[in-house]
Amino acid sequence: MNLGEVKRVYFLGIGGIGMSSLARYFKKQGAQVSGYDKTPSSLTEELVKEGILVHCNESIEQIDTTADLYVYTPAIPKTHQAFAAVTNQGGEWYKRSQVLQWITEQAKTIAISGTHGKTTTSAFLTHIMHQVQGNISGFVGGVMTNYDSNLIASDNSEFIVVEADEYDKSFLRLKPEIAVVTSLDPDHLDIYGTFDQMKADYRIFAKSAEKLLVHQRLLNEFPGSITYSCDDVKADYFADNISVHESLFHFNVTHKSEVIGRFESQLPGKHNVENALAAISIAHIIGLDMNLVVKAIASFRGVHRRFERVFESSRVRLVDDYAHHPIEINAAISAARDLYPDTNITVVFQPHLFTRTRDLEDDFVESLNQADQVILLPIYPAREEPIDGVSSENLLNKLSLKTKLLVEKTDVSKAVLSLSSETVLVLGAGDIDRCVDSLARTLEDWSKNVE
Repeated sequence: MNLGEVKRVYFLGIGGIGMSSLARYFKKQGAQVSGYDKTPSSLTEELVKEGILVHCNESIEQIDTTADLYVYTPAIPKTHQAFAAVTNQGGEWYKRSQVLQWITEQAKTIAISGTHGKTTTSAFLTHIMHQVQGNISGFVGGVMTNYDSNLIASDNSEFIVVEADEYDKSFLRLKPEIAVVTSLDPDHLDIYGTFDQMKADYRIFAKSAEKLLVHQRLLNEFPGSITYSCDDVKADYFADNISVHESLFHFNVTHKSEVIGRFESQLPGKHNVENALAAISIAHIIGLDMNLVVKAIASFRGVHRRFERVFESSRVRLVDDYAHHPIEINAAISAARDLYPDTNITVVFQPHLFTRTRDLEDDFVESLNQADQVILLPIYPAREEPIDGVSSENLLNKLSLKTKLLVEKTDVSKAVLSLSSETVLVLGAGDIDRCVDSLARTLEDWSKNVE
């Protein structure tokens, strides 16, 4: 498809993080953009402010039947009446991944993949290249705090940075000049069936790239790759001398025994040092000035819902994070213990998907047990139907913690106040973020009364 001829675009599921960045991209190209999403959100509100038409009722009368391009996300069931309404009028639907493929064919592509870390790594790299080079575009799976957007779009971009999403095998459509694999753990087994099949498709993706950067621990899966690590000095890019001072993480980066910079990052946790390291490695590979990269890393303020510090007083602090996989929960708790040592940590967690909860139940139990207290919400089903024997109640019963609760989303604030919480982590990929603002207000009011 000739994207230059697209003047009207309609999105089904426009409020999704990946879909909204595409909507913003076409709006910037001068197209008239509209779309549907089931639930209003802060993201859909921002799209409306930017001149994009969004409707949240399923009336087919609201669909733009004169659009040149119809885009959908696989998260929308094919039973949605919009599919038939468009098809019956001669329109054709395209997946988000197909449209992203067409866009990336217009420039050199750097594709960031991995079970964890790809959003923050993509955001780091997009920010670096935008600050240092300028003529790049970046499609990020989260809202970057520096820009209050998930999109950076420059005219005539030399490079495009994208997240290579393994869900629905979308990343296999990309043909990047440089690919990154940050991590590889079992996930989306409803799509892949087995972890071995998931790894096999990652190898197909990796072989499509001209250059491949992977975490050092994945070298056996991707032999001959360029590697990075905070732990293994044999890695091509190695971060060491890591220290924390006034909530900032400081570290050196060495390339083949040569120190290429001393960096300072606002993002907490060793996992975020590694995310920064991956982005720094790519910047070095493409020849960016390391002195400017140092400044860019220092100015990067993170991504919404990636260890986002929402509220802090002398008595309690609140962090919001997208963590929805056991490895990510481990990283969030570890970062909290680094940043807030000797405090009581309460995790408020909403499991995401029945299949993921079933497939990784033992790992979830092990991860959640790292907290001091846990508050669970019912499983967020997204696109799935319930599975017999899979529930938050079963997960709760397997936790060895003395203090553990199961509550509805509307009761989160009350539950947190009932516990001796000093550091509160709100974790999950569903709609748990909708309770963060009210929880922050509750904690602020509580703090004023006890201080």
